[in-house]
Amino acid sequence: MNSNFNEEASEILVKAKLEMLELRHPYVGTEHLVLAILHTDSEIKNKLEKYDLTYNKFKKEIINIIGKGSKKSEFFLHTPLLKKVIENAIMDSKENNNGIVTVDHLFASLLDIGEGIAIRIFIGMNLDLDTMYEDFYEKIYDKNKNTKKKLLIEELGINLCNNEINNNLDPLIGREKEIHELEEILCRRTKNNPLLIGPPGVGKTAIVEGLATLIKNNEVPNKLLNKKIISLDMASAVSGTKYRGEFEERMKKIISEVENNEDIILFIDEIHTLIGAGGAEGAIDASNILKPALARGKIRCIGATTIDEYKKNFSKDKALERRFQTITVEEPTIEETINILTKIKPIYEKYHNVIINDNIIHQIINLTEKYVYNRYRPDKELDILDEVCSKVNIGKTEEIIKYNHNLSKIRDKKELYIKENNIEKAYKYKIKETNYKNKYIKNNENKEVTLIDIANVISNKTSIPIYEIIKDNKKIITNIEKELKSNIIGQDTAIETLINVTKRIKLGYKDNKCISLLFIGPSGVGKTQMALTYGNLISKQKIIKLDMSEYSDSMSISKFVGSSAGYIGYDDNTYALNTIKDNPNATIILDEIDKANPKIINMIYQILEEGIIKDAKNNIINFANNIIIMTATENQENKIGFTNNKKELNNTELLNTPFLNRVDNIIKFNILSKEAITNIINKNLKLIKTKYQNITINFDKKITEEIINESNYQNYGARRIEKIINNKIENTIIDAIIDDKKEIYIDSIFSK
Repeated sequence: MNSNFNEEASEILVKAKLEMLELRHPYVGTEHLVLAILHTDSEIKNKLEKYDLTYNKFKKEIINIIGKGSKKSEFFLHTPLLKKVIENAIMDSKENNNGIVTVDHLFASLLDIGEGIAIRIFIGMNLDLDTMYEDFYEKIYDKNKNTKKKLLIEELGINLCNNEINNNLDPLIGREKEIHELEEILCRRTKNNPLLIGPPGVGKTAIVEGLATLIKNNEVPNKLLNKKIISLDMASAVSGTKYRGEFEERMKKIISEVENNEDIILFIDEIHTLIGAGGAEGAIDASNILKPALARGKIRCIGATTIDEYKKNFSKDKALERRFQTITVEEPTIEETINILTKIKPIYEKYHNVIINDNIIHQIINLTEKYVYNRYRPDKELDILDEVCSKVNIGKTEEIIKYNHNLSKIRDKKELYIKENNIEKAYKYKIKETNYKNKYIKNNENKEVTLIDIANVISNKTSIPIYEIIKDNKKIITNIEKELKSNIIGQDTAIETLINVTKRIKLGYKDNKCISLLFIGPSGVGKTQMALTYGNLISKQKIIKLDMSEYSDSMSISKFVGSSAGYIGYDDNTYALNTIKDNPNATIILDEIDKANPKIINMIYQILEEGIIKDAKNNIINFANNIIIMTATENQENKIGFTNNKKELNNTELLNTPFLNRVDNIIKFNILSKEAITNIINKNLKLIKTKYQNITINFDKKITEEIINESNYQNYGARRIEKIINNKIENTIIDAIIDDKKEIYIDSIFSK
C-alpha cells in the first residue's frame, strides 16, 4: 500500500492476520479486523465496550456463525471488502490527517461501507449502528477540524517564529531604529512590504530574525501579534518543477496561501533571486507572478538584498521597486560592534567551552579593522570570534586525547599489579591516577582565548603577519640588517634608512596605508638587488615585480588595471592589480618607475596618497599591508627629481615634485667606491670557488684590479662585474674541467 500507517494501525493489521490463523480461516476479513481492534489495549476498544462489544463476545459470535476451520492457511488473503475498507481509510486520512492512517480511520471506514460479516454480526448483536457511525466517523472530522493541513509554504519555507527554530537564533543586539521602521511599514494599510538593503554582513537577515523573536515574545504592536514570519528560499520553490507551468502553479498556490492566511508574513532573503527565477523557456518569472499580489496589498513580504544587487536588479524593474519600502541598514559603528560582541560573548563561551575576556573583544575588533578590510562589521568580527574560539577548543581536544592516552597507561599498570596481587604498587598507581586527574582538571577547566590566538587566526585568513604582537622583533630586524649588508655592498647609509622604516612596519606603528619607498641612484649600484633581497626577508618571499618599462605606452594601462567593460580581455584576470589583490602582504617592486607612461604614474599617485585604488571591474584593491618599492635610475646628465647637489628636489617630466611628495621615503644610493667594487669582486670570486668545488681554483692578485678596470664601474657600477667573471673566468674553469684538470691557476682575465 502506498500510504503511511501509524504504529497502532500497522499493529492492528498484523493482529488481524493472527486472529485469522487462530480461527483457521482461509482469508482475512472485516471480522478479523474488529477482533484485532478489540484485542488491543487502545482508546477505541474502551469506546466499543460502552456498546457492550467485547473481544470474547464478538469472537463467540464469529465461531457460532462461521465456525473454526480444520487447518491453518499458508497464505494471508484479504477479502475484497477488507481491501475496500483499507482503501477508503487511506483516502479519508489524506483529507484530514496528512495521509497518516489511524485505527479510527479503519473502523470508521468499516462502518461507512456498512457491509460484510462484521456488520452483520453487529446487527445480530442488536448494536445501534447509526449512533456508532456518528460517534466514530464524524468524530474523526471533528478531531481534525482543528488540525490544519500543512500549507505548501510551510513545507517549502521555515517558520522563524517556531520555538524550536527561534531558540537557536542568535539574539539581535541594537538595531532598534531599523526594527521600529520595519514594524511601521508592516503595519501600513497598503505597500506594507519592507525591503532591507545594505552591504553584505551588516545584519539584514538578523533584523528579520530579531523581529520574529519579538513576535514570539509578544513584544510587537497589536497588528503584528500572533503573526508568523516564514522564510522562503527561492531554490526550494523552483526545485522539482520539471515542466513548464509547474513553477507558476506552485508560486500561485504559495501566494494564495499567504493571501488566505493573514497571520503569515513572507520573508525572502536575497530577494533579487526573484528576478528570473523559474523563467526558463518563456515562462513567467517569480517577480512578475508576485507583483499583482504585492499591488493588491493582500500579502506582506519582507525582502533583503545587498546594495549592488538592488541597483543591478531592482532599480531596473520600476514596477517591482515601487511595491517595496526600502530600509537602509548601515554598517554598525565600532562602539556598536563592541556592544554586539560583548553581549553575544556568553553564547560562544558556552558553545566552545572557553573564556573570553572583555579585553579580547577589543583586540578582535582592533586587529580585524586593521587587517580585514574587504568585509563589513559585525560579520567579520563575529567570524574571527567564532574561529578563534574553535581554534582554542580544538587545541583543548588534542590535550584531551593526550590525557586519555596517558591515563590509560597508568590504569593498565595499576590493573597489572592488582592481577599480580602486588597491592603496594597498585596503590601507588592509584594515587598517581588520582593526582593526574586532579592536575588535568585544574589546568584545563576552561581555556582562555589569548591575543596570540587571535593573531594566528587573522594571519591564516588574510596571509598577513601581525607584527605588533611578536616578541622577538629586535632579533628579526637585526637579522634583516645583517642579511642586507652581506648582500648589498657599499650602501650602508641606504640600508640604515631602510632598517628605520622596517622598525615602524614590524612594530605596527604605521598608518593604515601602504609603505612606499623610492630607491634612486645611478645604474648598477644595487637598487633592484636591495629591493628583491628586502622583499624576500620582509614578506617571506612574496614578491610582485613589475618591470615598468613594459608599461611605457598609453595602451598598457589595461595591463595594470584591466580592460574596461566592452573591450576584449574584460573577463581576463591576469592584470597586475588583480595579482596584488590576491597577495595582500606582498612586496611590490616597480622597477624603473621613471620609464612608465604618465597615465600609470597618475594612477600610482592615488595608491601612494590613499592606499587604495579601483580596477576596471570596480573592485577596491587595498594596499594597507603592502610595501611598494620603486626604483629609478639617476643619470649624470639627466637627474630625476634631484638637482646637481643632490639635496634639493627639482620638478622633472615624470617624477615631479607632487609624485615625490607622496613617497614615504626616498632612499638615495651612492656611486660605488673602488673599495666597494673590490669587495663585490672578491665576493663573486668566492662564489665561483664554491660553485666549482671539484677543482682547486687559485687567482692571481692582479685579477681583481683587471676586473675593476674592465668593468668601468664609474659609469656602469657593479652591473658588468658578473658578466666579466662569467665570460673571462668561468669559461676558463669549465675548459679545465673538461680537460680533467684537478687544479687551475688563473693569472689574468685576458689569458687564454
